[in-house]
Parts: sequence; C-alpha cells; structure tokens
Amino acid sequence: MKKITFFLIFALLTVMISCDRSGIKLQKTETSLPQYEILFIKFRLNHKFENPYDPADIRVDALITSPDNQILLLPCFYRSGKSGGSEWEARFTPVQPGSHRFRVRTISGQDTSYSGKRSFSVEPSDLNGFLRLNDQSWYTFKFDSGKRFRGVGLNICWENQSEWPHPYETYFQAAGENNINFIRIWMCPWNLPLEWTTINNYESVTDELENWDMTFSHSSGLKLESGLTDYTEDDANRVRLPEETTEEIIYKFDNIRRFKLKMFYHKELAEDKIACYGSKDNKTYEPIHAEFSETWDTKNGWHRIFLAYVADLPDGINYLKIVFGDPLKGDLLLANTWIEYGELTDVMAAPGLGRYYQKSADRFDEILNLAKTYRIYIMLAHDYHGGFKDYIDRWASNADWRTNPYNSVNGGPCDTPADFFTDPEAKRYYKNRLRYMVARWSYSPNLAVWEFWNEIDNAMEWQNIPAEAIVDWHREMADYLREIDPHRHLISTSVVYRKVPGLWDLKNLDFTQHHNYGPTDNMVESIKEYENAFHKPDVVGEFALSWKPPGQDNPVEQYEYEMHNGLWRGLFSPTPVLPLTWWWEWHFHKNEYFHFKWATAFLKKIIENKSEPLKEIAVSGDQDDVDVMALQSGDELYVWMLNTKDQPAYLQELKLAGKNGNYDAKWFNPWKSEYEETLPVQIDDGIVRFTQISLLPKKDRVLCLKPMR
Repeated sequence: MKKITFFLIFALLTVMISCDRSGIKLQKTETSLPQYEILFIKFRLNHKFENPYDPADIRVDALITSPDNQILLLPCFYRSGKSGGSEWEARFTPVQPGSHRFRVRTISGQDTSYSGKRSFSVEPSDLNGFLRLNDQSWYTFKFDSGKRFRGVGLNICWENQSEWPHPYETYFQAAGENNINFIRIWMCPWNLPLEWTTINNYESVTDELENWDMTFSHSSGLKLESGLTDYTEDDANRVRLPEETTEEIIYKFDNIRRFKLKMFYHKELAEDKIACYGSKDNKTYEPIHAEFSETWDTKNGWHRIFLAYVADLPDGINYLKIVFGDPLKGDLLLANTWIEYGELTDVMAAPGLGRYYQKSADRFDEILNLAKTYRIYIMLAHDYHGGFKDYIDRWASNADWRTNPYNSVNGGPCDTPADFFTDPEAKRYYKNRLRYMVARWSYSPNLAVWEFWNEIDNAMEWQNIPAEAIVDWHREMADYLREIDPHRHLISTSVVYRKVPGLWDLKNLDFTQHHNYGPTDNMVESIKEYENAFHKPDVVGEFALSWKPPGQDNPVEQYEYEMHNGLWRGLFSPTPVLPLTWWWEWHFHKNEYFHFKWATAFLKKIIENKSEPLKEIAVSGDQDDVDVMALQSGDELYVWMLNTKDQPAYLQELKLAGKNGNYDAKWFNPWKSEYEETLPVQIDDGIVRFTQISLLPKKDRVLCLKPMR
C-alpha cells in the first residue's frame, strides 16, 4: 500500500492523519458537524501520475458509509502539487443525521490504496439541504427539509462583459438586496471556461468614423457622413462608398491581430469586390483571408454585415488595407472598424482538453460562497451553442468551434461538431469533466441545477447535428451524472423553441427548459404546452421582449414592461422558477431589480404558513383587453389582472370556477408592493360582482381574497 498523508478539516477542527512504514495511521478522534454543513477532506498523495484530472491515470474517491449503511462514492479532485507529492480534496454535505464512516481509495495503474477509516457524527439541524422536485406540485421545488422553494431571479450569465461591466460580487449584492433567490450562469469561452484552449486578448480600438484621425490614409472618394438613420441601429457616423470607383482605407497599428468592419448595404452586396491586405512596411501587401458574417436584416430593405478576421494574425502586421472595388453595388456604408493590436493585455491560459483551468474553478468556488452568503441558488449551464459553431454569426462572433479543445485542429478527437456527440473518446473526456465538477462543486446546496447546454437546438440546427445523436448523448451523460453525483442535484438542458424528438422523455432530465423571446402574452401557454407534452415541470430559462438589445427595434421602456409582466405571468403559472429575464446588465443599469423584490414579497406571503400546494383556478373577466389569472393557496384566492390597453379598463364581473362564499378583499399593486383599499366581496356560483374595478393603462393589480371567519 502506498503512503498517504491525510488532513481532515471539520469546520474549525483540524484532525491530522499521519503515516508510518506500515501505511496509514489514523487518530481515533471522532468529531461532529451539523446536518447539511460542508465537510472538507484534504489529503496528500505520493502516487505517480501524468494527468491528475484523468481518472484512467489516477482515480481517487472517498467511500462514505451513511447511517443506514449505504456506501456513497464521492469523487475527489486534485488541488496542487506534482506527481509523487500532490494535494487533493473531497467535499461532502451529509443529508442524514447519525454516525458516518469514510476512507479514501486511490487507484493508480494496477495499484489500489486505502486510507484508514475515519468516523464522524452528524447532528440534526434546521438547515434546508438540497433542492428536489416536488412530486405534489409543479409550482415549486422543495428542499430535503420539506420546505417549499420557488425561484425568483434572472440570468446573470457572465460578468464584466458589457458597457456596464460589473463583477459577480456587485450583481449578487444587488440580488440579495432585492430578494432574488435564483440565478442562471454560463460556462463559456469568456466566462468560467473550465476546459478550453488558450485565448489571447490585446489592446483594442474602435473607429466610430467621427473624423479621419484614426486612419493612416484613405482615398479621396470616401465621404464621412453623420446622423442616425432607421437602418444603421446605434451607429452615429458612417462612410459612404461610391459604386463606380475603387477606394481604400489603411489603418496603422503595431502588430495588428484581429479586426471587424461593420457595414450596411441595400438589397444586395458584391462581396467579391471587398478585400483586406496586410503589410509590415506599407510597401508589400499580402492578402488577408477575412470572412463575411451572416447578414442581419434591418429596415427598408437594408442589411448589416461584418467583414472580419477573428483568429490571430502573425507577428509584425502593422498596416491593414481595406479595398472596395468597382462595381460595389448595394449603396454600401461603412459604420465602424474595430481592431485588436499590440501586446497581450490578458491571456486565458486554459490548458486544453482534459486539463482544467484552475482560475475558472477557483472563481466558481468564490461564486458558490457568494451564493451561500446571499441565499441564492444557481443553475449552471456547462456549455453554450456557439462552442460548436464553425462560422461567424451576425455579430461576427460565436465561431468558437475554432478554439474548442475537442476540435481535431486543436488536438481533440472530433473533426466536426457533430462528432462530439458520438465519438467515444470525446464522451470519455466529457465524462471526466463531469466527474471533476461533481468532485469540486456537488457539495453545495446552492448549486441547484446542472444544465448541460444552453440552446442545444441551435447547435442541432446550425451544424446539422442529428437529433438522435443529441438525445443519445443526453441520455448517456444524464445517466452518468446521476450515477456519480452523491448529492443528486437536479439535471436539465435547454432549447430555444425547436423540438428535439425524444429529448424531454429522458428520465434523468428532471424538468424541461425553453426560452421565450417576444411579448409575454404567450408565456403561460408555452409553459403548459411543455408540461402537458412531457409530464414534467417546465422552466422558462430566458425571456425578454427581444433577443436584440433594448432600443434597437423596440422602445427601451417596453423591456421593463415585458420583464415585469413575464414575472407575474410566471408567478401565476405552474412553474417552479419564475421566468428568468435576459438583459440583466440593462435592468441593473436602469435600477429595475425592485421588480424581483416585490414579486418575492408577494410570493412569500401567499405560501408562508401554508402546507397545501398552489392550485390554478379557472377565471375569466368581462373585458377582452384585460388578462386574468388566478391561484388558490390554502383557502385564500388570488386574481392577477393586467390591462393590456393604452387607456383605462373597467371590470364589473369575474368568474372563478367552483368558488362561493364571503371574502375580505384587498388590492395589491405589483409595481409598488403596496396593499390598497379593503372591501367585502361575495362569490355566488363562481361569480364575483363589483361596482367597478378600474385598471390603469398597461398596469396590473392583484385581488387578494381571504374567507371571512
């Protein structure tokens, strides 16, 4: 047996485990911790290995015997050190009170080693534990403690990536102040990449074409223009390019690395008449094989397109020449030019396939600590659709198959994105990553959901990946994840709107998840459509008035309006997590997180001190332009009403199926979290009659009905 030096930390107590020539000697000190608190097991190995992240090279597990004599196998993970002297860790959160035992097993080559046995006791606590499905209701999840949970929150998929850059510390503090309890986060090349190739970042500059100062030179036929149009979005300036002459622009920066040219054209564009060249000395120019992005239709027959080079140019390209040939066609306008150049400003030093980026792993450790501090639960998306796209999209980005470590160009096993879902070696690597994630983060009750993919149907559509391959992959990975996660977190994945036949029938995908962009008047129907089809809870993982930023195609104030309505439509719908809005930076910048606070306060009121599940009540009003929804919680009734018109609306009658009796009624204002006047209400044969209910234009109210005693 190989020697293992073992350090065990329980909260503030450290237990030393020493080894002698005969192997491992454990101190016989028994310690205890509260139920659902975290047990950190740290130890040192002198085993040899080449890749500590590959369990085929070295596999380390903690074997934990629970009070009911069930053996839980908990993967351990590598922390630091070299072959022959490395630090490892296991993290475990006990769910059962009573006496536990464990030992560590190491498999290295043909050799299997065991540490001595250690015991610890777990005392009952008032902590809630992990989130589970609620088999009595789709309106809520529930904790191990039996307490109900309903998520209210939003996407905060990445940090420091917009014109209002903020770290997760800022967002989580704002979330805590506004009673947000559920957040969705991405792992992707620019946020928490765990397994990726190295990506370099350089100095950058954007020429917004206010003048010619940023250019090195340009030909005389180019004319600067200014002033917004209805088809150039938020670009204030442009260059108009004549169709019947050849023109050029030259930029000079030391070591030009990447660039994007944003252009607008009318009807059609002669792409073959636009070319890029690079030079070291402004004398000899060589072609740069830039590529055109997908087009974006704007207005009145106009289109937006990028010409871009998104890889790294070789060292020493100091001049970038763009040539616009004759005949150009399309009334072409150049909107701006973005260039990366010079020295490295940041390196994402991800080590590639099968080895994990510790900077990202450490950061997610910090995020889970933030989540615990602010009582927030996280749905973690492991991958996003752009990671398997091999051409640039309408933003000249998301072509991340090129830097994906599974790509054979980068030394991976896959020649095409589709190979990722079928290649045995690719699956082995992915399972290794799942094992590492379980070892490092499954301990946390604040990690609520493992989400395999953001919008897997986009990958299916864009790369012609067979639906059968996607379903088979999800079946295999969900089954494996369920097997290795001793804490049995919820598991899901997500689509935009396309059907992936068979996907949601998989038993180990615990709930369906779709995204719902556009006006929210179809929110309820979309949730029920999924639930009726697949007999599982459904979560709207993303929604907003548009997937385009506020102000492009829709007035900015409409984004707040639809965000508010989406929350309240979701609150009255059978979903365990209220729909998660997308434009988190925008709503933070506009100080609009209070909507979550008011929704949470109302939700807390209607379910606290009640054990009965929420129930939908069939309801209708006497005005077509007023949306109504109703819930029953215990013996109390709640009716949400939204005036969808631009003028006041008046109701005189509501029909609540199967309800009768006398009630005290209060009005709740969801925009202010205020209760308004109280009045007595009588329900006869399911009909509620009022003198008149007044609803302000584009506003909602909630009628709260409590039986008279």
